[in-house]
Amino acid sequence: MIVLVSYLILVPLVVLFYSSLKASTTELPFNVEGFSLDNYAHVFGSSRLVEVTVNTTIYVIGSLTVALILSVSLAYLLERTDIPFRRVLAPLTLAPMAVPVVVMAIAWALVANPANGPLAILVRQTLGLQIDIYSLPGMIVVMGIFGVPSMYLMIAPAFARLNPELEEAAAAAGAPLMRRLRLIVFPLIGPAVSAASMLLIVVVLEGFSIPALLGLPDQIFVFSSLIQHSLEPPTGAPNYGQATTYGVLMLLVSLVLLLIYRRRIRDANRFKVVVGKAYRQNRTPLGKWRIPIFIIVALYMVIGIILPILALLWTSLSPYSRPISWEGLTDLTFGHFAKILTDPGLGVVMLNTAIVVLVTATVATAMSVWIAVAAHRKSFRGANLLFESTYLVFGIPSVVLGAAVLFLYLYVPIPIYGTVWIIIVALVTRFLPRGSRMIQTALLQLDEGLIEAARVTGASPATVTIKILLPLLRQALWKCWLWVFAQALGELPIALLLTSADNRTLVIEVWDTFTSSVNYPQASALAVIILVISMIAVLLVNRRGASEKEA
Repeated sequence: MIVLVSYLILVPLVVLFYSSLKASTTELPFNVEGFSLDNYAHVFGSSRLVEVTVNTTIYVIGSLTVALILSVSLAYLLERTDIPFRRVLAPLTLAPMAVPVVVMAIAWALVANPANGPLAILVRQTLGLQIDIYSLPGMIVVMGIFGVPSMYLMIAPAFARLNPELEEAAAAAGAPLMRRLRLIVFPLIGPAVSAASMLLIVVVLEGFSIPALLGLPDQIFVFSSLIQHSLEPPTGAPNYGQATTYGVLMLLVSLVLLLIYRRRIRDANRFKVVVGKAYRQNRTPLGKWRIPIFIIVALYMVIGIILPILALLWTSLSPYSRPISWEGLTDLTFGHFAKILTDPGLGVVMLNTAIVVLVTATVATAMSVWIAVAAHRKSFRGANLLFESTYLVFGIPSVVLGAAVLFLYLYVPIPIYGTVWIIIVALVTRFLPRGSRMIQTALLQLDEGLIEAARVTGASPATVTIKILLPLLRQALWKCWLWVFAQALGELPIALLLTSADNRTLVIEVWDTFTSSVNYPQASALAVIILVISMIAVLLVNRRGASEKEA
């Protein structure tokens, strides 16, 4: 297992650095003799580096700003105030987590494109403003909204745990609400906000689907889309040296941010304010602003979450791409779904997709259990180091990991290139860190008494694992499996780089139908199929989580 984990995690990184030191353009790195820094000299001397760096910086800062404002505002309102209908608004805030990012990007392209997007038409008719989703601001808004759920999950508990006595004391001294927020609340949630921000920056940096679908039509490149464009240009030959060099630079930035993130988590204990039985949670009354603030939040939910999905459903049921209208209700059709489901070529695509997601979820969960249990029990010297080494994958953007795996299996004599197994290998590598940490969290909640009792009676390690440990971890295993299943279903950049005629998956069909064929209704129908499968998986995760809490 040590050899396997090291091979999955470290070998692609070595291949990536190795390839960046080869003076290759259209030649594969392994076919070039000697080492040089020509790729780095070319990249740092190129005017494109400045352009892409500026675009990426604006994209990251803008997306973080949008996500931060929305997530902090929502977390405070839903956790600390008496805003009405909290039980409805909170699940809606997390709804984008059930939508694969490629589906979200397509939904926004449909709802806000300047030609017939209903949101673009509404803004143009009511405010006289032109909006174009195929732009850097459009990318920022979509990525910011997509990042809200993950930030909310990290920030909301910090708000919920704040001792209200601190605010009450300030209020008794005459401090108004905004002053209390600025001097008490926001400083105390600072570690949670900064940790969530660092993690989101890494997610934005490595994200590919939104920049590719919304930026490439107008040739707006960030690092992730430039790497993929260098490897698979629509015209001309690929530039392998440039792609790997940009990948190394992107990887180094991501790893630095992850180190900062881990440091912020480590220092978070200094800000604990919930102590003993004196703690109680009181909600701040919004007074006359209660209804207006609720309307603003509900408007965000409708425009940011419901309307894009509605546009996706509308387009999938329309005979051609058109705005949402009452007149169009008369000729809605399931014809695109029927065409997809009766297409003989789709059977192979669906089979490939099923193999990829089922095997990836099973293998990643099994390896995650072994890694987490070995580290938890300290089964051998270096077990914890093995667990921590999986953290390196957090810093590898999907497109970079896909490129490293691509080069590796073009050279290594293992005949999986062009098959579904190369995609499975890359996806298992990608999801090992999250999976092992899900299992580790569950292990920390288990009492070791049952396991120790079984050992005292003479049970073998295998018996203890099979009869006691795995049944106790059943909920966590199921949750981990479903999470990996849903993520693998919508993982675009890895599948895009490693796809061939024989291993096409559903997400690749969506990409090609939307970008190459420009058949928006059929692409929307395919996206709806992915969305439904993903939502079922997420609902099952939530249901298991609720059952676990009740138990």
